[in-house]
Amino acid sequence: MTNIKESSPVYIPYIPDDVLLNCLARVSRLYYPTLSLVSKRFRSLVASLDLYDIRTFLGRTENCLYVCILFGSELIPRWFTLSRRPTRIRKLNSRWFGSCFRPYRVLTNPPTIMKEEKKSSDINLMVSIPPRSLAPPLELTRIAIGSNIYLGCIDNNGAFTSRFFFMDCRSHTLHEVPSTRVARKYIHMKVLDGKVYVVEGSKDPDYSNLIEFFDTKTLIWEHVPSPSVEIGYVSECLVFNRKLYLFGDKIMVYKPTENKWDDVGLEMPLHWVPSYLCCVVDNIIYSYGKNGVLCWYDSQGRSWKLLKGLEKLPKLPEDYTCVRLVEYGEKIAVLWEKKVCGLDNKKIWCAAIALEKGNGQTIYGKIEWCDVVLTVPKSSFIWEFTTVNV
Repeated sequence: MTNIKESSPVYIPYIPDDVLLNCLARVSRLYYPTLSLVSKRFRSLVASLDLYDIRTFLGRTENCLYVCILFGSELIPRWFTLSRRPTRIRKLNSRWFGSCFRPYRVLTNPPTIMKEEKKSSDINLMVSIPPRSLAPPLELTRIAIGSNIYLGCIDNNGAFTSRFFFMDCRSHTLHEVPSTRVARKYIHMKVLDGKVYVVEGSKDPDYSNLIEFFDTKTLIWEHVPSPSVEIGYVSECLVFNRKLYLFGDKIMVYKPTENKWDDVGLEMPLHWVPSYLCCVVDNIIYSYGKNGVLCWYDSQGRSWKLLKGLEKLPKLPEDYTCVRLVEYGEKIAVLWEKKVCGLDNKKIWCAAIALEKGNGQTIYGKIEWCDVVLTVPKSSFIWEFTTVNV
């Protein structure tokens, strides 16, 4: 029997693109930025829409985290998406990443390591999306449906225009959709039954045009009848149990299946919090509490309760503007920022928390991972944190 030396080259026959695409479609998208490092061919395949068509056909789509950050005086914010950190790459050079992804580094010197960072598994990181016409000037409010993130835009005076766009998170390209029927001063956007609801949020609104929604299938904007009781302003909105709740000087609920409005009464006796501090998972509301803890709303007992089992989660900032919550595939994803002592930068942390119901009075959270995913200048600001399905 002939001995084969270990150093002998191994011949690998050429694999057709359709076979490679079928293989890549079965790999988590978290690894796509790293796979784009393999070769130019892999970079092209990872950026192909055919890959995502196959993922959909195979039922391999997954929830992916996106964060939008405004840097200093820049007018257009930058988008980042979660990725697995390459384990054997000495240096992340942007020219090696695929056309859909880029690494992002702020620090030129190694950062100061905080004690709490020892809790970070250092597995996940955020990679930036190339700024090739990803955002129209001064875009502000964003909401995700499927693989798209819908963007509302403002003019130079800070008022919303009637123009709307969406970013296709498969290719990270921007597309314009039909304009809204009414240009508004300020808006809240929510997703209900696959439709984008736009609610006027300024004081003394045009009551006859308080709400409209965009059907992503028909690409048509439709008017929503205003409540019979006039509302002076809407400070926050919430989609819960397939209903749209408006919180302001009055609390009203819209039921799309019946196309009617009702007073909330005792159904939702809440003084509502900013929408970026809460999310709904399996028809339960979760929120970041005033005491720097995560809690859930007991709709039967009409009270907030502590989400237990998170003793190992790093302490969240007391400043609630530094925290974001989103639903992450029947889990919770928490994003928060923390300043680094002695440096002009801050760390952005992210944690994925699985949920487990105990008895009717208890819900436990299990930390699946918790990492520092990005280092940014102190002057930066988190604008949006959302989940798409690709």
